[in-house]
Amino acid sequence: MHDESRAAARSQRVHPSQPPSTELLRLVVQFIMSHLDGDLSVAALARRFSLKDKVLLTAFESHTGIALGQFVLRRRLERGLDFLKNTNASDSEIGMGLGWGSASAFRTAFVNYLGVSPTEYRTSLPPKQAATGLGRRKRPCKSVRIRREESVGQAFPAFVV
Repeated sequence: MHDESRAAARSQRVHPSQPPSTELLRLVVQFIMSHLDGDLSVAALARRFSLKDKVLLTAFESHTGIALGQFVLRRRLERGLDFLKNTNASDSEIGMGLGWGSASAFRTAFVNYLGVSPTEYRTSLPPKQAATGLGRRKRPCKSVRIRREESVGQAFPAFVV
């Protein structure tokens, strides 16, 4: 992916002050998504794709409807949420793995954006259940169903067989 995005960016070079094509902006988005742990500053991205900072910022927002910095922040936080849900990685490991540089920077961004700390978020998640294979998952019997009108107000719903 690294070589592909580099080659594509070179083949699509435009004059630094001209607006980039939709295809080039798609490559910028792909690059961001696959390099969330790296330097995704406007200057670094503009340099990588041979654009002026202002041109990249303006074109990105006009094509995506979101500012470049907000896009990067949201993608990093989404990935952080995924790591908190699906791994036992520490705040420090997640922060470093997503380009924040420190656990405190990750925590600050997380709290500012979501209103809770990563630890509070993780403890609010339901406990993980043991994953079962698709073939081993039990399916309800087709002949058993709950009648809504009979189950309303009852502690145990009535079953019809």
